[in-house]
Amino acid sequence: MPSTSDTAAHAGPLRRAMETIKSLRAELDAVRGARRIAVVGTALRAPGGIGDRETYWRALAEGRDLTGELPARRRAVFDSGWDGLLSRGGYLDDVFGFDAKFFGISPREARSLDPQHRLLLQVVWEAFEDAAIPPASVAGSTGVFVGITGQDYRQWAEPEPNASWLIGNGHCFAAGRIAYTLGFEGPTMAIDTACSSSLTAVHTACRALAAGDCDVAVAGGVSLVLAPRSTAEIQRTEALSPDGRCRPFDARANGFVRGEGCGAVVLKRLADAERDGDRVLAVIEGTGVNQDGPSAGFTAPNGPAQTRLITSVLASTGLTPDDIGYLEAHGTGTPLGDPIELEAARAALSGGNGRTWYVGSVKANVGHTESAAGVLGLLKALLCLEKRQIPRQAQFERLNPRIDLGDSGMTVPTRTIPWDTASAGRCAAVSSFGMSGTNAHVVLSPGTDAPPPGAAPSAPGGLLVSAHTEPALRALALRYAEALSGPDAESDYAAFAHTANHGRTRLRHATWIGADSAAGARAALTALGGGTDDPRLRTLDEAEAVPAHPAARAVHPLPHYPWEQVTYAIRALGDD
Repeated sequence: MPSTSDTAAHAGPLRRAMETIKSLRAELDAVRGARRIAVVGTALRAPGGIGDRETYWRALAEGRDLTGELPARRRAVFDSGWDGLLSRGGYLDDVFGFDAKFFGISPREARSLDPQHRLLLQVVWEAFEDAAIPPASVAGSTGVFVGITGQDYRQWAEPEPNASWLIGNGHCFAAGRIAYTLGFEGPTMAIDTACSSSLTAVHTACRALAAGDCDVAVAGGVSLVLAPRSTAEIQRTEALSPDGRCRPFDARANGFVRGEGCGAVVLKRLADAERDGDRVLAVIEGTGVNQDGPSAGFTAPNGPAQTRLITSVLASTGLTPDDIGYLEAHGTGTPLGDPIELEAARAALSGGNGRTWYVGSVKANVGHTESAAGVLGLLKALLCLEKRQIPRQAQFERLNPRIDLGDSGMTVPTRTIPWDTASAGRCAAVSSFGMSGTNAHVVLSPGTDAPPPGAAPSAPGGLLVSAHTEPALRALALRYAEALSGPDAESDYAAFAHTANHGRTRLRHATWIGADSAAGARAALTALGGGTDDPRLRTLDEAEAVPAHPAARAVHPLPHYPWEQVTYAIRALGDD
């Protein structure tokens, strides 16, 4: 029997060992916690006039095909090089309009600026608006990560390119201009991994946040089809659908269609977002990137590499395959690529317990938006989590016979499915694979429904409206008035006003709406928008502070800034 002295002798080291284990566990929990990233704001442009999350969701829920023929105006601006090309695709309505003065850019510089860079500036601004975070309030600690590939605009260079042309088209300047314009001083980079560029940008942003390189990050990507040469080159590979329809996973799949788009997400460490009272739209549980390495060909997908990536991301999060209820696949609609991808996903995500889980691809709706594809897929997955629904897969009738789902439980939805997280898993995964061989994968969990710290804001006594110009001020006033006309306007008014007063950048032309109700604010906003008088309207001097407001933070969706889109193009549409 051990003596009392022996027991005491062993107690000290044992206690120290237990304390060390406890400390190491705390450090591990802190590291894992730093890797959980909150999505606090989003913005996007997609074909079919899509300009925000709600219109995007409606198009997805309705299974709409948003592709169409190349706009005639696009042909008119450039040349006849489009003749004979497969020109059907997912095109944005306006790629030449840009509110250059808002960003302090001259007409000459604007004409030299790639429309992809122009679009990124506006979409990133809208993402911070959506997050209710004025960019100046986080300027020193914000990083910028942009996925961008094409440089079609360079083909329309002026006879003697100048410095504005040089810095208006290089990839690095797409990210650098955002940081310069908004005053951001965190890590800033443009990323080109072909089709996986924007999801790789999200991955890189999350790693920068986890490492403490920045406290806020904006990540996303853009892709525009501005010249015929790149389409001609892709067409020669026979990768494009001859009938201009993208049919992921379908027996009729015969290639993809080119698409255009832009998306951005504002990210913070989850602990910081909760501390700051941010609205958390979704939580990024884990991300990863790897490379195909040797495969059937340089641009051919590598199924085992895709499986390894998905498995490694899950392992880093502590999640299991059973936690994944939906996979937003790369899904380009090629008869060879889709079977390889779904076999890889099946190997990584099938838990073997008979559960049903779903797979889809937004490319059937918008086309393959290339360097923007990953972020648009991420936003679709985020919306599925938010709405607790999985929309039917557009363009899908019958499974590609080369795809063997077996008993994996993987299902392509043919109708909108209520997301029962108890049976299908609570998380969504997103895959994006680059033709260069770079694969990216992200796992999301639902956002938090908890109210921000502190009491809900009381009646604010007024509402601030500000814009860069008087016409934009009137346009924004009318947008606010329309937003305050819904059935919940009165109950939401305090949060609406708090967001407008403190979550938006105050611009040159500012008007205070002295109203403590939604009805009063709506009437005054309508008068402001129509250029008529109302006793509740008061112009604020630049130095005059917004009246005091309760300190509790509230975030309420507001209409985006009404850009004054002046047309800038190299050829006939130039504007002086």
